[in-house]
Amino acid sequence: MSLEEWEQRYRTRDEIDDEPAQLVIDAVRDLPPGRALDLACGAGRNAVWLARNGWEVVAIDGASEAIRLVHGHDVQIDARIMDLETGAPLPFEDESFDLVLILYYLHRPLFAEAKRVVRRGGLLVTAVRTRGRFAIHPGELASVFEGWEVVEAKEGEIGELVVRRPAL
Repeated sequence: MSLEEWEQRYRTRDEIDDEPAQLVIDAVRDLPPGRALDLACGAGRNAVWLARNGWEVVAIDGASEAIRLVHGHDVQIDARIMDLETGAPLPFEDESFDLVLILYYLHRPLFAEAKRVVRRGGLLVTAVRTRGRFAIHPGELASVFEGWEVVEAKEGEIGELVVRRPAL
């Protein structure tokens, strides 16, 4: 889908899910709130849920309409428009976040940047399609996060992975 098609989808709220992903809810269930980064946040379903549960949230998406929706839900969320496919580094210091989300968005170079900004002992949560045009290969997610503690991993039509950055 092109960025303009995403903009139109957000303008019309066509097939926009407002419920947070169960994967995110389960991943943070036993964590104290901290600082979270939601990459390719879309309309903000996970960012809004995290903010309502005490997290300080930065939400990034390339679609201005998506960011407008995030601000409409919660103006306290630091919601930013940013093209995540330019190859530019994320505008954050190393180890800036306790939690980083990348859900249903695949741009492989983004994983390295996401890993860079997760604090030691922090979590990264991702879900990616394993079939179709924007799909990850079986076992690819595990190899990207080799050396990280696997908290949860599922492979099926959607590959899900929750990993913790090593503390040392």
